[in-house]
Amino acid sequence: INIRILTPYLKPALKKVATYILDHPSKIKLMKIKELAKECKVSEGTITRFVKETKFKNFQELKIALAEITPIERRELINVDKFVYNDLKKTDSIETIIHKIALKNIEAIENTQKLIRPAEIKKTVSAIERANTIVIYCVGPSTIAGENAKLRFYRLGKNCLLFNDPDQQAVSASLLTKSDLAMGICDSGKTRFTVNALRIAKEAGATTICITNSNSTPIVKHSDIKLFTFAERSGFLQESMVSRLAQIVIIDIIYASFATKHFNRSLKLIEKSSSVLEKTIF
Repeated sequence: INIRILTPYLKPALKKVATYILDHPSKIKLMKIKELAKECKVSEGTITRFVKETKFKNFQELKIALAEITPIERRELINVDKFVYNDLKKTDSIETIIHKIALKNIEAIENTQKLIRPAEIKKTVSAIERANTIVIYCVGPSTIAGENAKLRFYRLGKNCLLFNDPDQQAVSASLLTKSDLAMGICDSGKTRFTVNALRIAKEAGATTICITNSNSTPIVKHSDIKLFTFAERSGFLQESMVSRLAQIVIIDIIYASFATKHFNRSLKLIEKSSSVLEKTIF
């Protein structure tokens, strides 16, 4: 996990090493530094710097760590069809189900917290301050986080729109200007419609932000500000809320940071909207 967390913030040469290791963990345990450097097309010194950057004592310790996790990953892939929700098995008791699901969500939040960089949150807050309109692009389950973002910022007085229809995403993105902010929420970072919308928005001059699970995906290329979640995938992760919860946590952090910076105005707007909502309750 240490390598995965650090990858987005590594220098280009070190990032190449990290990407290769994450893509081929089972190969590393049989390699020497010279061989890994050749595969990554970097110097042996770069491999040594990578080991230090990822907090391993030496290359051998890195290989041992990878050797320990690789068999687990293989078992998960082999048994993926035996799970109906994340890593739940047919024989799991209700108590076990409660424990596993709670643990998965806790781990997702804790690991996402490690990935969040205060500097990126500050940039996001500044972008929201400048934006005439915040436009959110998402599809499928990510719409849950998108709706949360729209409701949050709308109540703080920001003009906020959400599009999850592919055609509407493309059209709306083309009409944005440098005064607007486009936010793409996509766990995989590869959903064609969301990536395309953010690309068009960037070309139109809007500031772009992505919330995604990986640094090496298409959506990152079209994002001025990049925010990362961490939720381990399993066969049926698309049916769980684990990755969506991590997205919502980031949204809430952005919201709270913005609201705190503009405390008095935010409080006034929240109280105003709350009083209206209270009148709808019988």
